[in-house]
Amino acid sequence: MRPVLETVGGTALKNSLSNVLDGTVNKIVDDIGVRYGDMVNIEKNPDGTIAAVTLNSSYINGYKADLSDRCSDRLADFDKMSVPVPLSSIIGLAFFDNPIFNIDVTATIYGFAVTDVTSKFESAGINQTRHTIYLDVKASAHAYMGLVHLNESVDETIILVETIIVGEVPQSYYVRND
Repeated sequence: MRPVLETVGGTALKNSLSNVLDGTVNKIVDDIGVRYGDMVNIEKNPDGTIAAVTLNSSYINGYKADLSDRCSDRLADFDKMSVPVPLSSIIGLAFFDNPIFNIDVTATIYGFAVTDVTSKFESAGINQTRHTIYLDVKASAHAYMGLVHLNESVDETIILVETIIVGEVPQSYYVRND
């Protein structure tokens, strides 16, 4: 019965973790909102052209901390889970392959979340640069179903903001084909 509980319970735990993360992150993004101007500082030359784009680390660190706390709080609220285990998987008879024959096993869950923000610049044309700021969220949870211990984690990457920075069009452009 242990392999069945590990498989069914592990899948249920991973799905639940993913749902908790999605719901929490979406709620936070809706509550707090995310604006490119809050996450970066743009320095300009005297002629008005962009000289530098730097991340606003104090804002981003506060955002990350708030998100981690809220995800961890939500995981703490999610301390018990009922996992339906198909009786047919335990005894091997297809006759019992019906949800009415499922055995509900309760799992006690302990989890936490870790967040990180990454920034990426990439070319988007001759005079354009795409700047994307991502939120990486990793949640891990341990569950105990009787004598079975489960350990699952979910990693998600979410685009927080993205913008195109347009520069000056060059007077000439040369492409070398080797």
